[in-house]
Amino acid sequence: MAAVEKELIKNVKPLVKIDGIKKYFTKKRSFLEKKLVRTDDIIVKAVDDVSLEVYPGETLGLVGESGCGKSTLGRVVLRLHEPTMGKVTFGGDDITRYSKQQMKQFRSNAQIIFQNPYASLNPRKTVRNILSVPLKSQGGDFIKREQEILHLLDRVGLNKRHIDSYPHQFSGGQRQRIGIARALAMQPKFIVADEPVSALDVSVQAQIINLMQELQEEYQLTYLFIAHDLSVINYVSDRVAVMYLGKIVELATTEELFMHPLHPYTKALLSAIPYVDKSKRRERILLEGSVPSPINPPSGCRFHTRCYQKKGKICSEEIPQLKEAAPGHMVSCHLLD
Repeated sequence: MAAVEKELIKNVKPLVKIDGIKKYFTKKRSFLEKKLVRTDDIIVKAVDDVSLEVYPGETLGLVGESGCGKSTLGRVVLRLHEPTMGKVTFGGDDITRYSKQQMKQFRSNAQIIFQNPYASLNPRKTVRNILSVPLKSQGGDFIKREQEILHLLDRVGLNKRHIDSYPHQFSGGQRQRIGIARALAMQPKFIVADEPVSALDVSVQAQIINLMQELQEEYQLTYLFIAHDLSVINYVSDRVAVMYLGKIVELATTEELFMHPLHPYTKALLSAIPYVDKSKRRERILLEGSVPSPINPPSGCRFHTRCYQKKGKICSEEIPQLKEAAPGHMVSCHLLD
């Protein structure tokens, strides 16, 4: 777990602050669609007014169903996607206003570990080439870079003989270790881990997660850890943000969220976790229907079309605000009003 003490978090300034972020994508309609609906573009509301804070040294877990906007938010935080609205601050500076030169410096402070270790590495490049790219941007001579590459390989659990190998010669877990080494090469303070273990076998997942935690402690890293597996989130996170259809519906410390979930969606997610110990099992909550489209999200509460605890018309008419239900426990639900 991260080194930040949860009880002191209010006295610490956030390293990353996400303020009212919206990310909408536009998709061109076909000729027939234009004739039928009389509009040119489809608007996909991937992230819709999200605010979060990530504190130095902590791991903030971001969890939700596939398509809820988790990965898009992670990319907006790093400006791999430009936000439609809102701002992201890093160390107090608004990175959405950064120039190209300022972004170059920001890239050395913030990196990403991608979900798919098979697609995130250039198959035509050796490990030496892959790790040399970020190191060259920091200057230094060839000998220094070679020494740093060997050090990175050793630190992520790979042998120096792997330096001239190509990605296809490695297993999935080894490729993800190369991806982690690439992120570390810039000596960042902040890393977005975008479902870094979801494509790996369970036994390998544990190895990669333990490695990331060791590196976090050694390099004083801050993680935004994106996942859909609540067991992984429970193990790695200090705090957890639950996302549904582009919005944050609940935010709390990991212990508080897993012990006392308040939002109906969070309760449904937690009820699906399998436990060997019968005393820890929750009554299974099955949600009806599918996740609505971000092209045409429901009015009012985004979750009301699948909610099993609806309060009434207010759920379909008014958007609930993210409010503090208990110290440090934020919930967006009319049931708590």
